[in-house]
Amino acid sequence: TMRAPRIFCVWTALGLCAVTVFGAMTWLTRNVLAAERERAAARHERALAEARADIEERTRLALWRMDALGAAIVLRENLHPVGHYDLKGNSPFLTSTDPEVFLHFQIRRGGGMTSPELDEPDITDAKVIEIRKERMKRLRTLLAANPLPGDEWTQLNCAVQAGETTWNAVPKDAPKEQEANMTQRLNNDGGYNRRDSTYQSYSNTSEYAQRAKAVAKNIDNSISNESQMKATQKLADKDGQVAAVLKDEGSVTQTAASLDVTPMRGVWLGGELFLLRQLREGIPNPVGVGERDPMSILTQSVQGVWLNTEVLKRQLLDEVADLLPKAALVPAVGENVAKDPLTLVSFPFRLERNETATAPFVGEEVRFGAPLLVGWVAVVMAVLTSSLLVRGVMRLSERRASFVSAVTHELRTPLTTFRLYSDMLESGAVKPEKRGEYLRVLSREADRLSHLVENVLSFSRIERGSARSVVRETTVSDLLEPMRERLEARLATAGMTLEMDSSCALRVRVDSAAVEHILFNLIDNAAKYASSGEHPAVVIKVRDAGGNLEISVSDHGPGIPVSERRRIFNAFHKSAREAAESRPGVGLGLALSRRLAKSLGGGLECVDSEQGACFVLRLPLE
Repeated sequence: TMRAPRIFCVWTALGLCAVTVFGAMTWLTRNVLAAERERAAARHERALAEARADIEERTRLALWRMDALGAAIVLRENLHPVGHYDLKGNSPFLTSTDPEVFLHFQIRRGGGMTSPELDEPDITDAKVIEIRKERMKRLRTLLAANPLPGDEWTQLNCAVQAGETTWNAVPKDAPKEQEANMTQRLNNDGGYNRRDSTYQSYSNTSEYAQRAKAVAKNIDNSISNESQMKATQKLADKDGQVAAVLKDEGSVTQTAASLDVTPMRGVWLGGELFLLRQLREGIPNPVGVGERDPMSILTQSVQGVWLNTEVLKRQLLDEVADLLPKAALVPAVGENVAKDPLTLVSFPFRLERNETATAPFVGEEVRFGAPLLVGWVAVVMAVLTSSLLVRGVMRLSERRASFVSAVTHELRTPLTTFRLYSDMLESGAVKPEKRGEYLRVLSREADRLSHLVENVLSFSRIERGSARSVVRETTVSDLLEPMRERLEARLATAGMTLEMDSSCALRVRVDSAAVEHILFNLIDNAAKYASSGEHPAVVIKVRDAGGNLEISVSDHGPGIPVSERRRIFNAFHKSAREAAESRPGVGLGLALSRRLAKSLGGGLECVDSEQGACFVLRLPLE
């Protein structure tokens, strides 16, 4: 056998190699994962920046769409002549079908609030008038409940001024430093840098200014001179034309009245949205009079449109449903409204996108984790294969050493007998009446050697896969009966007998030589270990076991412990010491017999028995 220090050295060397390989793989894995995590984080950040840039671009396009629709609504209301608010009949507002409009109204300084939609003498549907009156009542209640001080005129007039102030605060041009910064970034990057957050911020501010400029052009400049002419004509046609006489050093000058109208602006008042504009009727002041206002105000009024906020928001959001499906509009109030790029220019709404930029991250790690996993599996399998290979080589070396030791011991005894008896027979030292006994001993030892060599050669052929068999169909009786004489002769050498009932008509298709070899090995073992039993006989029985032929070989010897039943079928399971201390044999017969049985399509097992050992050979029936 291999010495313990040698075994320890082999396994130590293998362990060091495994530790080295696993250490290298661990270091490589850690570095690869760290590098890939950094690259994945960079890819994730780029994808996230792209997603944010995409949201920003969709947001800017959505703001343009909503401001285009909002500007059209504001422009439509601005183009209504101021005289329509004074009509007592045939008001175009009464037949208006705009769903976003609740009520048109007007209030004069020092006077009450009126609406051209309340009194219509020719209308046939009184229900419409009732609806308008109810809305006027709600409007008065709204203004009365407003926490801001002042009467209806004061509140509406202040709201007009606040709306104009907010509108004037909206930038109509992008800051020069931002334009310069954007130009520098474009030159440095060689193109449009979508992922740059500062660039996107500057773009939002620039787009906000451009939207404000476009809306101002559409609203302020689109209020045609014709509407102003209609307003002036309204003053000229009024009963008792307004005139002003300015006294200058005793002289009297007569000047025609003029009208100053501001564009309508969206304002929040009491939680409701209005479009309001201011009208001032007066006489232009002569140059040099010194007043700050170029007009001497005679009358002031505010004309407005009470808007249906929910309908208006729905109309605006429908325009951008394909861009921002989760978007919402909230009232834009406060000092920083004019500085927020997400605020609409046409109406005081702020866009809430309700959308967060996301980018996949886990999938990146999965892609680079698969090769590492394959590498680890390969390394583990290589180490395990190497361990199994080394273990197999060491076991093979152990088995070879055991075989050599056992065979050497097994050959030494008969060879010693051959030499001693041959020398004695040659020298004439054996009496004539004893020569027959000496010759029988020599014959028995020759059979023993022959059986040993036959087992070794058969096992070698099976191991190499070169064993040949001659399969034929026969009955069980014809299979077993020719073996009887050889089996009885082997048992007779141990003083034992054979009890075999071979009268069976079952047919099998087997290699009879292989079956004989198996049974002879079983009989040989019984002759070696069971000859000292109370009943020195070996019993062979056959029976049909559901498609299989079972041939049982049992004796009355000491039997085989359950713990040893698996080990006895291992080739060369005897060590040199066991071969020397036990009965003759190298531990090859049972291993060879089981392999021969499997080659025949059956099997060989050691089963429980009341007394002695019992082996069962199973063969498939024809």
